Amino acid sequence: MHYLIDTNIFLRVLTKDDTSTFNQCVDLLAAVKEGKIKAVTPTICLAEVVWTLKSFYKRPKSDILLAYNAIINLNGLSIVDGYDHGAAATLYERYNVKYIDTLIASINSVRTKEMTVVSFDKDFDKLGVLRVEPKSVLLKLSKK
Repeated sequence: MHYLIDTNIFLRVLTKDDTSTFNQCVDLLAAVKEGKIKAVTPTICLAEVVWTLKSFYKRPKSDILLAYNAIINLNGLSIVDGYDHGAAATLYERYNVKYIDTLIASINSVRTKEMTVVSFDKDFDKLGVLRVEPKSVLLKLSKK
């Protein structure tokens, strides 16, 4: 199974707001780095990480660039796009969710359930895509 890593996974590691989810996310990203799971993230998630660190967490640009570079250089992680803007607009019109989530849900491999979104954001559940939290991925790995 291929996984799409959502913004909140990176932010939990970068901000260390919650110890439980921090550890899950660190372990998940370590599994990506070690090649135990195949993972991607879309450009929109990178933009959201940068924006959130700057606007909400008031991090300096130098810290943001360190975080950004750590993400884009994470071994085993690829950057994908390929949004279907028409599908994203339809989902956005139909559901009360963030537009960014509809963009992610519009990526063909997510829409066709070839790829599972790893996120704490339950709004993905409304969009008809597969979503799991990091602990589920880690549990599946431990059973192999």
